[in-house]
Amino acid sequence: MKKRLFSLLILWLFPIVISAQTIPSPEDTFGFRMGSDYRLIDWNQIVSYITQVGRVSDRVTVEALGKSTLGKPFLMVTISSASNLKHLSDFKAIQHQLANPYTMNSRQANALTQKGKAVILITLNIHSTEIGSSQESVELVYRLATTKDPKILKILNRVILLLIPSLNPDGQQMVVDWYRKTVHTPYDGSPLPRLYHYYAGHDDNRDWFMFNLQETRLVANVLYKEWFPEVIYDQHQMGNRSVRFFLPPYSNPVNPNVYPLITAMTNMIGKHAAADLQEKGFKGVATGTVFNGYFEGTMSKTPFWHNRIGILSEAASTRLASPLFFPKTSLYGMRQDLPEYKMQTNFPDPWPGGWWHLRDIIDYEEAATFSILDFLAQYRQEILMNFYKLNRKGIRAGEKEPPFAYVVPGDQWDPNAAIEMLKRLQLGHVMIYKTIKSFTLKNRIFPAGSFVIPLAQPERPYIRDLMGKQVYPDLRIYPGGPPRAPYDITAWTLPLQMGVTVFEAGEPITVPLKKVQNLQIQVKPLQNAVRWIALERRWLHTYKLVNQLLKRGETVFANRHTISFKGQTVRRGSFDVPVTEKNLALLNKLLKSSEVIPVSLTQDIQDSVAEITLQKIGIYQSYLAGMDEGWTRWVLDHFSFPYRVLHNDDFRKNRLGDLSLIIFPLLSSKGIESGFAKPNTVPVLGTPQIMPKYAGGLGKKGIRALRRFLEKGGTALFFSKASDFAIEKLGVPAKNILKGKKTEKFYAPGTLLKLKLDPRSPLTTGMPSEAAVFFRNDPVFRLSSAPFELKETGVFPQSDLLLSGWLKGENVLHGKVALADIPYKQGRVILYGFRVQHRSQMFGTFKLFFNALYRRADK
Repeated sequence: MKKRLFSLLILWLFPIVISAQTIPSPEDTFGFRMGSDYRLIDWNQIVSYITQVGRVSDRVTVEALGKSTLGKPFLMVTISSASNLKHLSDFKAIQHQLANPYTMNSRQANALTQKGKAVILITLNIHSTEIGSSQESVELVYRLATTKDPKILKILNRVILLLIPSLNPDGQQMVVDWYRKTVHTPYDGSPLPRLYHYYAGHDDNRDWFMFNLQETRLVANVLYKEWFPEVIYDQHQMGNRSVRFFLPPYSNPVNPNVYPLITAMTNMIGKHAAADLQEKGFKGVATGTVFNGYFEGTMSKTPFWHNRIGILSEAASTRLASPLFFPKTSLYGMRQDLPEYKMQTNFPDPWPGGWWHLRDIIDYEEAATFSILDFLAQYRQEILMNFYKLNRKGIRAGEKEPPFAYVVPGDQWDPNAAIEMLKRLQLGHVMIYKTIKSFTLKNRIFPAGSFVIPLAQPERPYIRDLMGKQVYPDLRIYPGGPPRAPYDITAWTLPLQMGVTVFEAGEPITVPLKKVQNLQIQVKPLQNAVRWIALERRWLHTYKLVNQLLKRGETVFANRHTISFKGQTVRRGSFDVPVTEKNLALLNKLLKSSEVIPVSLTQDIQDSVAEITLQKIGIYQSYLAGMDEGWTRWVLDHFSFPYRVLHNDDFRKNRLGDLSLIIFPLLSSKGIESGFAKPNTVPVLGTPQIMPKYAGGLGKKGIRALRRFLEKGGTALFFSKASDFAIEKLGVPAKNILKGKKTEKFYAPGTLLKLKLDPRSPLTTGMPSEAAVFFRNDPVFRLSSAPFELKETGVFPQSDLLLSGWLKGENVLHGKVALADIPYKQGRVILYGFRVQHRSQMFGTFKLFFNALYRRADK
């Protein structure tokens, strides 16, 4: 019924008519061949065409998994033989059994694999400017729905294809709209002046273990709850000055938590597809360069740790649908594994140069798709059996080998962060249990209600990789030379990111355990005798609760010092709310939904508290479209902080209004000041121009306005490299000691480090004395002397900084400042020399950000 209603809605909105007798091709439907120069179809057209094919074809079903971040339909297309689709529930049941083989033996598995079908999830267009695969989607659906080719019919009989036409429908529509606006103008090829995912931009492909984004959660349901596909193929585009197409094998290093069989099978499929493309005359295919399988967090690689095969392809880009010409001498190698653009083992047939069209991208991607589908059809049973074997291997290893489990104690500093972490693990098919009574492990007593994550489960590699410390290998470009840059980051240890205490169990846990389905902190209703409640800031959800109270007009206070009364202690800086007959029901409702347990007080504490209010918050949004800005908005929205988005003209024309605090997310000093270069007086032929309204940055006028804002009492937060702007353009008395330092001397390419915090600072309220911070070659400060007090709020200790990842030159950081609170006449500047809200994953340091967003009435 749900799918039927959705189809009727689509027919009403987008009346492309397909008769019950025939399925017209995309070319007949849209009036041009997909990939034609200067022509694109948008998301509305894709949805309309695919939905109606699904109504007519007995090989295609279409469902809306839900809605995108901005409310567009998020589609998945299931394609197989008509017979398979009639028995889809049976094949899904087989997948479930193979994914959870706790009591299954090899004989039973063999029987299932003889009946089952290889299931592949193909995902397209996660990066919206990599537009080719979204155009390819309608051709794939059409071809598979109408073909009479015996080879493809064999594939349809043996394989179930789950196809997601776009992992970011919002961005697909944005990019097509932008292209239609700029094509055949001087701005053709200019970058979109906003993030193509509302929150994440390009980082929407870095959320595959955190599951913060709506789209990621929808697909996680397919991956880890509904279908458990054995193979995932994610299609991308890359730069265009080198190879034409990339396929696995991936480059080094290899993650030690990935089973070797997964690496071998991935290599095998990649080489199979590369050989097929070569046999069909496709030139410029490379393997084993740039892209590695070490980092967890991408759509194509995270399946490794779930015992799935993950295939990434990368096609050379055009300017969306506008073709480009490449002289042979314009083509380059591809980093260390392909140092020159010439024939070598992993690049056997270089493309000679010439015109490169969107149609070329589609041709390469379709050829790779059918090659991979053919491989799955040929090795269907082996793929299914290997999936079973690796899942069983994880179960058996956890029964016999340490570590046996991870224990999350019930007495956490921040109970909300612990539950948030466990919920994300559950989304990845991790089984979580709770202790019924207390127990002892290595002389530590764990209270009843502690959580246990056994490692005797199929997701053992995934659990170990997320819960354990990353030890990244010391790779160099050449022996003794500078570091070889990782593909992305080198540390993602989940408990460290979220500020959660976890213990590794080196011995079996023998106490009774109860499986947990619904992770929730139970909050008892307030009693009538309660006069005040105190909300301790160590509970992360307290901030959301307080913001919702303020939004509803409630008055909130903070206690000036620690309060003790009848055995109860309320830490300094806790939020305090008077309880009245009028607000009792509201408080109980919000406490329950926020899962915050308050300290209930029966005495009046009015004399010990001061009213707090939210700052009037603005966030600078550059037309350079930085991802850090988007993630900052996600955090603000998720915790109900109101804010206003600011652009260059708001500074240049002094339209800051009643704002009291401005956030500058990560962006270079030059980027903030100058943004995109202004239109050239003599344009370079062939170079896209920037529309004048998007050119430039704050400029001199904007910088003057910002200075006045600070001098009159405003606050500005500068995240990571934006701190250089505060130092260089606002004259903040600090020096970034890492600026200009060579990587041979210091290197921290996405690392988790230890930071000591000053407990006297209002910024550290609710934080422990030390925290794990995410650091990616960010600024580190030495503060100057001044006739006013400069606060060194966060300082790196003198030893043992590295918690997870890769760090070279640790001594450079010893005793240096990473969080500084500096007066600016009547105002205030706060410099964050680390990624305080990195990709919305650093729940453990959010409070260092949030605490700056309030002000006390008596201050």
